[in-house]
Amino acid sequence: MYQVTLLDKTSKDQVDQCLDLLLTSFQGDLDYFKWKHDLEGQYHLEEYTFCIFQDQLCIATTQVIVHQMFVSGHTHRFGLLCDGATHKDYRRLGLFEKLLSHINQFSQQHNIDFVYSTGNKKSRKALFKLGFEDFFTTLKASKRIRYNHPLLILYNLTKLAIVGLSLPKTHAVKPITLDDYANFYAQHKGDIEISFDKNSDYLKWRLDETTGTYHVYGIFNDADMVSGVVVLKITDNRLYIMDLLASNSKDIDSLLTYVDAVAINHKAIHKINASHNNFAAYKNQLISHKYDMSHQDNSALIYITNPDFKLSNLYLENMHYMRIDKNE
Repeated sequence: MYQVTLLDKTSKDQVDQCLDLLLTSFQGDLDYFKWKHDLEGQYHLEEYTFCIFQDQLCIATTQVIVHQMFVSGHTHRFGLLCDGATHKDYRRLGLFEKLLSHINQFSQQHNIDFVYSTGNKKSRKALFKLGFEDFFTTLKASKRIRYNHPLLILYNLTKLAIVGLSLPKTHAVKPITLDDYANFYAQHKGDIEISFDKNSDYLKWRLDETTGTYHVYGIFNDADMVSGVVVLKITDNRLYIMDLLASNSKDIDSLLTYVDAVAINHKAIHKINASHNNFAAYKNQLISHKYDMSHQDNSALIYITNPDFKLSNLYLENMHYMRIDKNE
C-alpha cells in the first residue's frame, strides 16, 4: 500500500511536500534542509532522500548520506541515517521500518558496506528490530570557562587576565583554509587505524555557513608546515570543538591551550564542549586540561550490509571520530 520512492529533486511538488514534513518535525529552517539534502545541487555530496507519499503529502522520509571510512588502508563506503520523520497522522503504521528495510536493501545494491545511526529513543526500537547492533559509544568532553553568578565576576576577570592575554603568544597557531585542512588530513590519515574521509568537497559542504560559523586553525612546526588542526564553532554561549587532529601529543596540548584562550577572550563563552566523539587517544590530555569526560546516552548503531566487512574492538578503540564526521 505504501511505496518507498527516492525523492525527485526536479519535482517541485515532491520537494515541497518533503520540506513541509521536515520543517514540522525538526527545528531546522528551510535553508538548513536545502543544505542538508543538497536540494540545489551546490555540493559534491552523495545522498539519498527516501520518501513515502500519500494524498498529496510526504508522510514519511529518511535520508542516507554516503561517505568513506578508512580502516588500515582499506576504503569502505557507509551510509549515515539522518532526518527520519513520520507525519503525525500516519504514525504507528510501520512506515519508518519500511523505509529502513528499503534503505538496507538499497545499500547492499550500491556497494555500501554498512549503515549507521545514532538514533533517538523513538527510532532505536525499530533499528534493533531490523538488525542494527551496537557499534560504539561516543564520548563527551566539557569544560566550564566562566560563570554567570555575580559573586564569580572576579574569577572570570582573573582568568581573562591570566589566560586571555596569552593568546597572541600561544604557539604558532593561525587560521588556515579548508584546502590546508584537507591536505593535512590526507597526509596523516595513514597514521590512524580508522577514520572518516575529510576531502575538500566534503568539508565545503559540512562547514557551510548554513550550519553556523566555523573557524579552522592550524599549528605550524619549525619548517612552517601544518602539524595539527582544530576546528571550532561558536554557538550562543558555547564553543564546540568540531575536530582535533595532530601529528604528535605536544601539538594537541598546544591546540587545547589555544582553544582555552579563544574561549576566554570571547566574553560570551561560558563552556567548551566536544560531543559525539571517540577520542580515546586524546582522553588523558583532555583530562589534564581540566575537561570533564562522560559517555553519550545512546550508542551508535550499525547494520552491516557487506558480510566481508569486519571491524574489531581494537580498531574502534583507535578510531578518530569527531563531531565533524557526524552530520548536524
